[in-house]
This record gives sequence, structure tokens and C-alpha cells, in this order.
Amino acid sequence: MTTFAGDNQCSYTVWMMVTVPRIAVAPSLDAAPFIYGIRCAADLRSGLTLSSPAETVRSFREGAADLALVPSSCVPSLPDAELATEYCIGSSGASGSALLAGGVPPAEARRIFFDPEAPAEARLAAYLCERHWRTTPEFIACPDPASADTGCAGDLSLLAGERALCAAGRYAVVCDLGAEWSRTTRQPFVFAVWVARKGADKARTEALQRALTFGLEHAYETVLDGGWADKPYDAYGHLTRQTDYIFDLQKHKALQKFWDSGIKVSPRANPG
Repeated sequence: MTTFAGDNQCSYTVWMMVTVPRIAVAPSLDAAPFIYGIRCAADLRSGLTLSSPAETVRSFREGAADLALVPSSCVPSLPDAELATEYCIGSSGASGSALLAGGVPPAEARRIFFDPEAPAEARLAAYLCERHWRTTPEFIACPDPASADTGCAGDLSLLAGERALCAAGRYAVVCDLGAEWSRTTRQPFVFAVWVARKGADKARTEALQRALTFGLEHAYETVLDGGWADKPYDAYGHLTRQTDYIFDLQKHKALQKFWDSGIKVSPRANPG
């Protein structure tokens, strides 16, 4: 509400509608500093929605979100989107959060069980299988690859996010996809990026940028606030040593290479 005084000394009031940006994020340990920053930053008023990666992409596509953190593989399917902020979720080497795990090396894979809610990781695995390991395994959609029936020779599970962080000691063979991508391409990898609608208010993006910076500067508080207090040093170590949040020129080039590959995943449902 703003009050003005007129020439005749009478005052009048104009009611102004203040809109706040609608922000969509899929909660995860990697995204936790961003969420913490958005919730705690002093100069960003927003409507924050936490949902699955697929729902986050859908919210942005259907206009229910103005800003969103989306899987990098989904950006080409969002014609109204443009990359926003100087941050992303990436890795410059081993990611710790995208693993192929099982009883055989990836070059011997015949089936890969993957979570459809991890599309960037699945497409990265498909890229490495085709371009690096020269194999064409079948990709099988499975809500929980960690518990999939991988008893057949050549079966692997694609573990993403917290499932990957809990994989230590459980599998005979574990391959970090971020490390393999970097070894193959000599580039970092980008798992998720911030997008805004084309022509969006730059002030909103700048406010989001400051909020994300705040969150990254308070990574340890993020760990304690986000439910990882039982293993705070492991979580904090992952955020500060394995996750690379700076969306620099190298990552822009790497992301374009990933998009230009044209490789897609055509999964079939888990047969049970």
C-alpha cells in the first residue's frame, strides 16, 4: 500500500499487488544449501515448492514456477527457459552422487536399473555406455534401483543422490559417473541447473543469486538443518569437496556437449 498527497492536500491510497517469485526445487543433499539460502536470505520473498524432479520440471513447463532447479538433461525440453544464476549442481571429477554399482564392470553391463527421477544421471550413464564403454545395455525404470533384483549376470544399479552416498561396501564394483565423464571428456559435469522464464525480471534472478550464495556460505548449518545431523561430517565433506556449485564457462561448454550428443534413454518398465 502506498499513500500519496494530491495538490489539494487530500491524500489518496493506491493498493499495489506485490508478487513474489515462485521457486521449485527437488529436495536432496546437493540442493540443501540452495533451499537453506532461499528460506533464510533476508532480501528474497518467495513461494518455495519442494517436489520431485519430474514435478519441478512440470511446474516450470506449465507456468506454476517462475524459477526452478531442474535436471540438466531436461532443459532442451523447456523452450521458454533460459539458464539463470551463476550456480548449478555439478562435479569436477568424482561426484559421489551418481554411481553404477553391481557385480560386473560397466563395460559388461547388460541391464541397468535406474530411477526415472534421476534423468540426468541416466542419460550420463547412457552416454558413457555408448561413447566410452562401447556397450548398449537395456535401461529398466525402477523407483528404487538399490533394491532391484540384480541377480542376473550383467545387471547394474544406477544410484543417484543419497542412495549413492550410502553405497560404500555394498557392491563388488562401483563406478563414479562424474569421474568417468571427466576422464573421458576432460570436462566437468552438470547434473542440475537453475532456469528462469525468458524475459523474467532480472531483479528476481539477482535476489535468488544472493540467496543461493548465502546458503553455500552456510553449508554446515545446512547439514544440521536438513536432517543429516547423524553424519554431519560426511554430508559436509560431500558438499564442500565433491559437489561443484560454480556454473562457469567450462561447465557451460560441458553441458552443451552433453546436449549435443543427442543420446537419450528409452527405458522399459521393471519386469519385477
